[in-house]
Amino acid sequence: MLLDRFDQKIVALLVEDARLSVSDISRQVNLSRSAVADRIKRLEDQGEITGYHAHTKSIEGHNISAYFALSFRPLIRDLIQPLVNQTPEIKLAHYISGDIDLIVFVNVQSMARLTDIRVEMDRWPNIDKIVTHMCLANAVER
Repeated sequence: MLLDRFDQKIVALLVEDARLSVSDISRQVNLSRSAVADRIKRLEDQGEITGYHAHTKSIEGHNISAYFALSFRPLIRDLIQPLVNQTPEIKLAHYISGDIDLIVFVNVQSMARLTDIRVEMDRWPNIDKIVTHMCLANAVER
């Protein structure tokens, strides 16, 4: 679906602050409240807006994030997907092109739990290689 400039602005505003009221958005995009409400509903119905979330404050030193880059030989998604789904600390997982088959973002409370997840992944079927990338700082979070 192609988004016009109003839809693009509405989405950008909601990405920045999902709690913005329809009135606030309508003032910023110069459309009526009903037009903005209709556009938001259409964007949700068409899957352009897939949800809203809140960011929570992390406790310094108790919130560890990392990416795991996984390669499989061969990759059989039907075997891997249930394992991804059963690990609640996995916050994002993307099958990607190139030398890496799956990139996984995890957020854990301790290095011990990060190690446990890494050890569990070593047992996943057809795993060929895992590379761990520790997150040092957030550059942007939307």
